[in-house]
Amino acid sequence: MGSIADTLREKIEPLIKEEDLELVDLEYFAGGPASVLRIFVDQVGGITVDQCASLSRKIGDFLDMENLIPHRFTLEVSSPGLDRPLTTSADFKRKIGKKVKVFLKEDIGEKKELVGIVRNIEEENLILLIESSKSKASEEKEENVPLKKVAWAKIMLA
Repeated sequence: MGSIADTLREKIEPLIKEEDLELVDLEYFAGGPASVLRIFVDQVGGITVDQCASLSRKIGDFLDMENLIPHRFTLEVSSPGLDRPLTTSADFKRKIGKKVKVFLKEDIGEKKELVGIVRNIEEENLILLIESSKSKASEEKEENVPLKKVAWAKIMLA
């Protein structure tokens, strides 16, 4: 038998997809009157506060009708945030065009870290556009990084 979090995920994910959003993560902390249900959603290009508020009302109404959590709880709906590590192909697909720093599980060409712009995800490879400034004229090259070699990545803000 699945956990309450698994049941909630199964029931809530279709509501999220109806809004053309993606469920990134769901956390449920049972604690009687202090129970918390956290839902993290995203989409390509990011998500707005208004979208989170609208989705929160929709999910809250649904949970009240279905009585999936039979006691009082706090519902939080938000984006995963900029600091959330990128680890899955879906994470990288949402960040196409963004500059990232990738931390590798094993060296690729004597490098343990790569910095580049997410160009695409093809099969199980992350395609990065890496700028090389070894000469006076900077050059760009594509680097195919197997996702299985990626420990995690983060968005570069500057």
